[in-house]
Amino acid sequence: MRIGLGGQPRNLAGFYLGYFGLIGVILPYLTLYLKDLGLTPYEIGIIMAINPMVKTVAPGIWGRLADHHGTRRPFLRGAGIGALVTFAAMLLVRDFWGIVLVMVLYSICTSSILPLVEATAMEMVDRLKIDYGKVRMWGSVGFIAASLGMGPVLDQTGSRVVLWAVLAFLAFNLWSMWLLPDSEAKPEGAPTGGLWALLSTPHVLAFYAVCMLMQGSHGTLYGFYSVWLEDLGYSRGTIGLLWAVAVGAEVTALMYSGPILSRFGTRRLMIAALALTVLRWGILAVTHQLGWLIAAQLLHAATFGLFHVAAVTHTHRMVPEHLRATGQSLYSSLSFGAGLTVGMYLSGTWYESLGAPALFAANAAVAVIALGLALVAARRPAETAATSR
Repeated sequence: MRIGLGGQPRNLAGFYLGYFGLIGVILPYLTLYLKDLGLTPYEIGIIMAINPMVKTVAPGIWGRLADHHGTRRPFLRGAGIGALVTFAAMLLVRDFWGIVLVMVLYSICTSSILPLVEATAMEMVDRLKIDYGKVRMWGSVGFIAASLGMGPVLDQTGSRVVLWAVLAFLAFNLWSMWLLPDSEAKPEGAPTGGLWALLSTPHVLAFYAVCMLMQGSHGTLYGFYSVWLEDLGYSRGTIGLLWAVAVGAEVTALMYSGPILSRFGTRRLMIAALALTVLRWGILAVTHQLGWLIAAQLLHAATFGLFHVAAVTHTHRMVPEHLRATGQSLYSSLSFGAGLTVGMYLSGTWYESLGAPALFAANAAVAVIALGLALVAARRPAETAATSR
């Protein structure tokens, strides 16, 4: 597959292709491997919550270090090596606590990678005038290829092949990160003042709270969607296909996200995505018919694709230049970190007693709260008019 970009944009697209190919293996299928080991839903929920839990702290630390030193490259490369080495230990452990230890170390390494790359990507958007969505969509292509490819493989082989697939993608990620440009920002002169001034601003706090609630509402989807469907009798190939449908819709949304973002602005686009998130979880709360499952997965175009583009862009415009890595790290920490940690942990705690439909109904309620907060924030005076368009 040829990436129709040149130079640095092509290298960035290659990174996204590999990074989200890795996610396309872990999200749909690692839970099935853990289930085959005999772990309980509660234990699986804890293990799957480790990565977002670590993301509540680690990205902020790495982001601050990168901004303070004015360089991201050594942190990215070190993280890539550490991720490959630590996950290799998963081949040697099969007990709950051994897996927990491996996932903690692995998550510490991987948690810094995406926010640091996103900061670099948005600088490239400004400098090279590229369309972020058209570059980022290669990550969705990687996710589709991995999730589609792994489903039939798992139907024919043991689920342990998931571990080898993860290691292959980690090796590719390490190579791709070596090709990315370094930070364009100068080292930060005042390590703390700028950050605390930023975080004391009400509209910044509201933005991060909305992102945290939004991703928290995805807890059941990312933690137990595959397990739920398998319990209902769907094959692993069908499960992979449903994940691929979601990311296929995401690819389409990313391809056209540039003009959509220019037309509606970041705030209105996030509000629309939140409303569609409420609809998505509402569908899953009341039916598991295949047609409706497909319809709900198609909404991933907005609930992740367009929301993420708007949120990353809003973050880049909201923070000063010397805090770009920190700003993207906070977005990652509070949304994919704190939000998903709580969402996935509670899903694991209540999955057996309440069932997936009730959990999806609760997720819809969380999305309603996020939507209400976003609407209230949007009615405030345009304190950051430049950031909302």
